[in-house]
Amino acid sequence: MESLFKDWFAYNHEANQRTIEVLLKEEQVPDKAMEIFNHVLNAHQIWLNRIYGTNLLQVSPWQSTDKAYFSEYNDLNYRNTLLLLQASGFGMHLGKPVNYQNTKGELFTNNIQEIYFHILTHSAYHRGQIAFLLRQAGAIPPLTDFIFYKRDLPLKSF
Repeated sequence: MESLFKDWFAYNHEANQRTIEVLLKEEQVPDKAMEIFNHVLNAHQIWLNRIYGTNLLQVSPWQSTDKAYFSEYNDLNYRNTLLLLQASGFGMHLGKPVNYQNTKGELFTNNIQEIYFHILTHSAYHRGQIAFLLRQAGAIPPLTDFIFYKRDLPLKSF
């Protein structure tokens, strides 16, 4: 399962990067699209902090980051995820339960595998919203479906 998550997070990183390229290139990007993409990056980091009890980067869910740092932030999330995926030697196996509080202070428990899957689907969900907003603004959104990533994989070195 760890190798699947590595593959899926490589896809997530690339899909985010494709989104970033459009957000930086287009002149008429809706503010809401930028806000949602900030949220994607922030939420990924928040979940890593919850899983591992670290404060790799302290952010709030809707905190704004300058778009010039989107790629750097995306890379940081990816590197930290890969590093932490290898933490099974420290008792951080995918089935390990994680107790955490949501932003409302409510307590929940999910295992690491469930949280990783949530990070991936949460990101894809919001990239879909961003694509919709870009299309409404007259921009061409990036192709970020998993199957397009797999089709392009042999052509790129990830």
